[in-house]
Amino acid sequence: MFLLDEHLSPEIVPIARALNARFAVVSLHGWRDGLLIGQSDERILREAAREKMTLVTFDVNTIPPLLQEMAQAGEDHAGVVFVSIKSFAQNDSSGIAAALLRLWLANKNANWKNRTVFLSKQARP
Repeated sequence: MFLLDEHLSPEIVPIARALNARFAVVSLHGWRDGLLIGQSDERILREAAREKMTLVTFDVNTIPPLLQEMAQAGEDHAGVVFVSIKSFAQNDSSGIAAALLRLWLANKNANWKNRTVFLSKQARP
C-alpha cells in the first residue's frame, strides 16, 4: 500500500481509485484520522513500516539522509517512492495518480522493504 505524505494532495486517492478500485493508496490526511500530520519524517516512516506502507513523497532532501541513518542503525523501512518536481507539478494530481497506479500494477506483489524509486511518467518497475 502507498501512503501519500502531507505534501501530496489527498485528491490523488479518489482519482487513483477511480482508475482502479483495487489500488492500495491512502493519504496521510486520512490515515489514522490525520494524527501524523506535522509529525517528523522519522516517525511517519517508522509508523508506515509497521503497517508495511510505502511512503510517497516530494521530499528528496531530508528523506534520503534519514533512510541512510536508518540503514546504518539496521532499521528497515517499507519503501519510499520519491516524486520529483522536475517530473510532476505538485498540483498534477491526475498525472501523479496515473503514474502511481502504473507503478503499483507493475510491482504490487514485489517486496518493497528498503526499496526506493523515483516516480516517472512511465513508472517503470
